[in-house]
Amino acid sequence: MEALERQLNENDFAIFVFSPDDVATIRGSESFITRDNTLFEMGLFWGRLKRERVFFIVPDVTPDTDGVGGLRIPSDLAALTVLTYQVRSDNNYNAAVNVACGKIQTIIEELGSFEDPALLLHEALETSEQDYAIIRLLRTLSKHLLKDASNKYEYLSEAVRSTYMVPPSYFVEGIGVWLKEENQDYTGLRQIAGNEGQGKFYDFGVNTGKNQSERIVVVDCLLNSEELVLLKNNTSFDKKYVLCYPIGNEIVLTVALTGRVSLSEAEMDQIFLDNHKLLGIINYLFGGV
Repeated sequence: MEALERQLNENDFAIFVFSPDDVATIRGSESFITRDNTLFEMGLFWGRLKRERVFFIVPDVTPDTDGVGGLRIPSDLAALTVLTYQVRSDNNYNAAVNVACGKIQTIIEELGSFEDPALLLHEALETSEQDYAIIRLLRTLSKHLLKDASNKYEYLSEAVRSTYMVPPSYFVEGIGVWLKEENQDYTGLRQIAGNEGQGKFYDFGVNTGKNQSERIVVVDCLLNSEELVLLKNNTSFDKKYVLCYPIGNEIVLTVALTGRVSLSEAEMDQIFLDNHKLLGIINYLFGGV
């Protein structure tokens, strides 16, 4: 069953060969029938792919057996596309199915790939959640900025904390907004808003000569203009990840996530994907600041 379920999820069309393998007595007369498992499997594919993507091929002749009629096809299958194959003595199987395959090919080209309604619904719901997060971000920012634009970075940290999408087992523990600071004595990155990394400043040369485990990722994030992840806390009790986003050329946004289970690389990629639109809007609003 596991293998059959995989086939259900991996195929866009299905073709079943109804060979006259068994004989059954139905309403007092004997007829050839195909095997029960063939009908069962076809029913599964019909339920998933719908009838226009499921085909069955029947022989053009059946064995000449006394007292046994032709191949009996369940009446419920009348709505499916019925095709025939030739029973040939020369074993030329390509010729036997040539006509049927031509018709199937035409339908395949017409219908194309199967789009799973359940998957489409899931993707639509994900998109809806992402769009709703953006609306909440913009609503929160606009409400505060109209009152006092001088605290825009604090408003940004508050808005991200309430809209950032995380897995069910995780929560947003902190947000940090870091701004490039430059004068005649130094150039670096200072935390200016939020509760993650409060009061910290890092010179842009802080990572010189350091190995990978010692590097300050917020500095690398800005200087290399790339999203980075730091596993800040890894105990048996909980895990803390800090995700770093470059915003334009002068800002880094950090998001600290805490949960009890480790996140795989695929799960982390999904977090970045879920918040891609949100960060795109933030980059648009603050990237040129």
